[in-house]
Amino acid sequence: MLLLASTSDKIRLTTGSALNIDVHASWVDKNGSTITPGNKNTPISTATTTDIVAAPASSTYRTVKTITVRNRDSTTSNAVTVIHTDGTNAME
Repeated sequence: MLLLASTSDKIRLTTGSALNIDVHASWVDKNGSTITPGNKNTPISTATTTDIVAAPASSTYRTVKTITVRNRDSTTSNAVTVIHTDGTNAME
């Protein structure tokens, strides 16, 4: 579980090759007593860094429950790195 506690926190994924990568992320937002589930599917096909979970809104805590990453190429590997950033420090 990952906690995004500010409007600068987000989760990113870096891919090393231009191959088809499927990413799914699911989370729960908490704002006061209001709980809101969310999810996002992100297809990636380039060697780049992609935001896979956006920062929460102001006064909201986002708890990331699941992140799945799948390389759709059956013969070629792809280096991927999951990064949590608070807007200043990026931790792999």
